[in-house]
Amino acid sequence: MNASSLGLGLAIIVMAVLNAAGALAVRNLVEVGGRYDADRSGRVLVSDEFFEAFRDGTAGETTPVGDGRRRRSAFAREALRLADTREEAPGIEAHLRETAQRRGLDGFISEGDTTIHFATLTHAGRLPALLGSLGLLVWGTMLVCSGEGVVFDVQRRRHPIWEWLFSHPVPASGVFIAEMLSPLAANPVYVAAPVFVGVLYATLYSPLLSVGAGLLAGVPLVVGAACFGRAIEIALLLRASGRSRGAFIGLMNWMGFLCLPLLPAILVADIGLTIARAVSPLAAFRWPLLGLFIGSRPDGSLSFVAGMLACWSVAGVAIAGSVVVCLWAVGRGLVAPSSASATVPVGPRRRAGVTRFRREPLFYKECLWFVRDRSALVEAILIPVTVAASQLFQFRGVARRAGSGWHVLAAGAILFGTYFISILGPKSLTSEGSALWLSLTWPRGLESLLRAKAWLWSIITSTIVFLILAFAVTRYPADAWRIALVALGWTVFCRSMADKSVTLVTTTSTSGQPEPIPWGRRMAAQLGMVTFAVGVLNQQWPMAFMGIVYSYATAAAMWQYFRARLPFLHDPWSETLPAPPTLMHAMVAISLLGEGGGLVTGVLTGLTGRGNYAVAAAIGYLLSAAVVAFGVSQFLANRGVAFAAVRTWQGARSVVPLDADVRRGVPFGLLLGALGGVTLSVVALGWAHLLRHYAIDSEAVRLSTERMAAIPHLRLAFAVMAIGIAPFAEEYLFRGLLFQAMHREWSDWRATVGSALFFAVLHPPTAWIPVGLVGLANAELFKRTGRLGPAVALHMVYNAMVVGISL
Repeated sequence: MNASSLGLGLAIIVMAVLNAAGALAVRNLVEVGGRYDADRSGRVLVSDEFFEAFRDGTAGETTPVGDGRRRRSAFAREALRLADTREEAPGIEAHLRETAQRRGLDGFISEGDTTIHFATLTHAGRLPALLGSLGLLVWGTMLVCSGEGVVFDVQRRRHPIWEWLFSHPVPASGVFIAEMLSPLAANPVYVAAPVFVGVLYATLYSPLLSVGAGLLAGVPLVVGAACFGRAIEIALLLRASGRSRGAFIGLMNWMGFLCLPLLPAILVADIGLTIARAVSPLAAFRWPLLGLFIGSRPDGSLSFVAGMLACWSVAGVAIAGSVVVCLWAVGRGLVAPSSASATVPVGPRRRAGVTRFRREPLFYKECLWFVRDRSALVEAILIPVTVAASQLFQFRGVARRAGSGWHVLAAGAILFGTYFISILGPKSLTSEGSALWLSLTWPRGLESLLRAKAWLWSIITSTIVFLILAFAVTRYPADAWRIALVALGWTVFCRSMADKSVTLVTTTSTSGQPEPIPWGRRMAAQLGMVTFAVGVLNQQWPMAFMGIVYSYATAAAMWQYFRARLPFLHDPWSETLPAPPTLMHAMVAISLLGEGGGLVTGVLTGLTGRGNYAVAAAIGYLLSAAVVAFGVSQFLANRGVAFAAVRTWQGARSVVPLDADVRRGVPFGLLLGALGGVTLSVVALGWAHLLRHYAIDSEAVRLSTERMAAIPHLRLAFAVMAIGIAPFAEEYLFRGLLFQAMHREWSDWRATVGSALFFAVLHPPTAWIPVGLVGLANAELFKRTGRLGPAVALHMVYNAMVVGISL
């Protein structure tokens, strides 16, 4: 099984789970509607056990609970069941007793009552029918609008290239059938959609009939929805202008993407009650859609055949409507009439704009495209807002714990800005089409042109983010300085995001469609975003800073590869990768070191117990360092890079030349490293003293010290890791690989500072200052001595003195 088949199978499984959750959400909406109706009528929804006990007059009697030493009445047991916390139970019990005294049995409604039961929908109130029908409409909208993909399609230029098929000797009807059915073959949503019907019927009928419903009703409905959605796309492609068709189809794609997780979110988040309150005024009208779908009869019974007939009728109407829409679309030709708005006269305003942006005409052209292209407005604004909102919804628990405040607005601005620039970049590059590659023949290189685009995108995005942050300042003036720090961090972060967005550019094929962006490159472009946003949301500044550094390093790694691919974008078979070791190799190796060590430590701790955590951590780090170092050296050796090329400086001339007398060069470098380690350890101990006595993190330092003293063998294991393992593994990765790769990409000082920052943020925040100084010193020492040994000596002496004095 190849990777594409495995990916398709996993996608179908995920879509099947989402559809099953959606079906359960529809049932949940119906029952929530019944409970809401009961609550509005002043009745309390209780369990069947309590309802029976109250009707029999035994609710006030106490019965043994657990081992018999405690006795509770039915009122107390029901209050505990209804309460979210034990502290709420007394108030709920008092409310139950008051309702019983005031209204008697009429004040309660049992969960098994037919007025709130899904299977007797016709006996329920109009609100349950309304909520169930709305859930069904959401599922149908998702099917109609999903199209040929389950993600936002921000690259397709939306030209009706399928009309090219008419030049071949095939029947026109076959072309239209193939076009309308193409989503079924391309989108796993449609393959898994019958699961929704099967699960929904499984809650009402037997399992065998539910399988039959998925096949007999689900498949026709899916075919009809796919045909109708494709017919709408065909009509838009033919009848809408070139500037508007992308906007309309982008709106369809947005609706499909929005509806896909909506029903499962309702089930997971239990927000059905909020929806019931919002739509309750519409319950004045009759909503028979769900009743027809499940085969509900006027007498309250269910008919499987009636449900099948209703589904077939809807599918038949959808397919017939698709044919009618397609015939109407091609009735007046295959090309949409040109609109008067397509021509923009060259007037004084345009000339003034050219004058204003005379030094960089690209900026004026880019802004003009953004204003004139309606699809850009839809896809570059609506889509980021939706995705940012969904991310905030996923982190709603974190936001709730953080409380409302300036940091919630700031985190939302960061999420919106990140998705804005990640969509604006590919959309802008795609709009150029083949004309973008004319710059390959210009005196100005394509790399310079794309850098200018990235700078402009960062300015546009930052303007929007700064407006949101300015609003946060007006709401929370006391936190203005914190918001200013977020704005400063965003400025650096946004530029790295813009650079990564540029690297997503792809060429346009001969069919007029751009090449798809690999998922790995898309995911790499998002690295650091969640860390930065969650750090701001929780006001965890070390985490936010880590996200900025990680994003900046990832941008440099992606640009290093992109620069090597740039001359071969039209001939990918001839492209050559940058010479190893690259910055991406170093980052992957460092990530594997941390993840591998954590994995082995977790497994060993689970097998041997938490009491042996220290030994497990030492073994995990040792194994991970050995495996990563050996694996990276073998990987590089297979690409012609010897181990000596990593442990020796390959850049500018060093202070001690590599061909110097070994008896003089090596001892001098090691002595220099040892002296540096002693000096920096004194700085580290002074920094620790400040943290313990004056800094705001003194409590964290104290807890860390107590934890080290409490865990057996932790001190010895920490000493072994810090002195015997870390200096060799980390210097090989951070200086031998990372620093040398950064030096090839950046200038001397940027590479030195960048590698030191990346080295520091992977350590505890309380050690960032001294560890960052170690990174700076070792980078300079490695560059000037030409060997990695002095850096290892500095690292080892520094760790030995810090650990020894601390212990």
